Amino acid sequence: MKCLDCQNDLVRLPTTQGPDLDVCAFGHGLWLDAGEVNCFVEDYLSLKQAVGTGGGVAIRTQATCPRCAIQMDSESVAGTAITSCSLCHGWWLAQGCLTQLNDSYKGAAVAIRIDEQKLYARATARMEALRHPSLHQPSPRKTDSGNLWFWSLFFGLALGIAGIVFVAGVQKTVHTSRWTEPADALLLYFLIGTGGSLGLFWYGWKAQQRKRLIAGIPTSPIRSLALGLVEISGQAEPEIELLNSPFGGLPCIFYSYAVEERVRSGKNSRWNTIASGTSEQPFFVRDATGRVLVVPTGANLVLPDERISRTNWLGDLPPAAVAGLRRLGIATHSWIGSKTLRCREALILPEESLYVLGTALEHHGMSHHIANESRLYIGSSRDHAFIISDRSEKHLLSRLTWQMWAGFLGGLALIAGCAAMILDQT
Repeated sequence: MKCLDCQNDLVRLPTTQGPDLDVCAFGHGLWLDAGEVNCFVEDYLSLKQAVGTGGGVAIRTQATCPRCAIQMDSESVAGTAITSCSLCHGWWLAQGCLTQLNDSYKGAAVAIRIDEQKLYARATARMEALRHPSLHQPSPRKTDSGNLWFWSLFFGLALGIAGIVFVAGVQKTVHTSRWTEPADALLLYFLIGTGGSLGLFWYGWKAQQRKRLIAGIPTSPIRSLALGLVEISGQAEPEIELLNSPFGGLPCIFYSYAVEERVRSGKNSRWNTIASGTSEQPFFVRDATGRVLVVPTGANLVLPDERISRTNWLGDLPPAAVAGLRRLGIATHSWIGSKTLRCREALILPEESLYVLGTALEHHGMSHHIANESRLYIGSSRDHAFIISDRSEKHLLSRLTWQMWAGFLGGLALIAGCAAMILDQT
């Protein structure tokens, strides 16, 4: 696309707010596709109401739309000029206009910060790099020094405690007058405790990484999706027709299931999973700007509200659950009598609110002139997380927070307990 003022090619830049921006490297302005301003302005609804109804008069200009090549209209909103296309609904904003709109329309819980000077500086540097690639070598990646120091101290402390426990255990073993058979139970407890604490640390670290990923990606309007990792929220819709849940027969858009059998071993018993799976039919997620297809294969599901059917005190399952087990080829009886089974299913219902974090991919053979919501779909990727949840982003962040601290504090408590046990015996 060309700049409306200097007719030079616009430079496409990624942004932390979501979609890529087409920016003039000479500082004349930037282009926003339809709906993309939602990612850069907090109170988008008020801005949307002000455009066309704010008392200003739209004036036809001589500038032509860089996408549609038709004449554009200019309108004054919040003391700044917005040049828009009546066909593709894209906006051209001169330098400083996006900052002015961001300052005028506030109201969201999380502030959106815009630094247009850095944006145009990046565009200039990108243009120079494209013109003279040999003069611009990639700069080393910056690291978060504060975060690095925190984790260095944290794991240094954990490893220090583990080292003390290990040395104390070795000393006790070496100074023992004779080896016992089987091996010393205290040393065995130490090894198990150390391995468990490292596992808890790893669990907490993974939860912390996922929390940072979810919190760091803004929710994008579906109409403005770009290729790559995206986050959306909206209502679920079927692609073709509704499905029936496997054990309850309820109409749904998506389901996951698990069948567990109660297995006894001596005086103990446990539930053993003998079958599990999910539906594979894609579905749509719709928001106020459009809808996009979601292919759920390989997704990490967060659907806490499970429906559970289990055998009663007579050993009978509900008829719908029995029919579902037969469709799956699972017998409800064995040669010694009825099995003790538990059938679990989690559903996504029509019009249910969903949160999706996944990779926006392009349908093969689709024209670039087709709207994003038809040209792209969201699915799994080897490089990115894929989460489908019927809980809000706020709920997911809260859940990951307690999982993170449970892992970290549990790991420290386990290490401290091992240390106290070993030191008490030396």
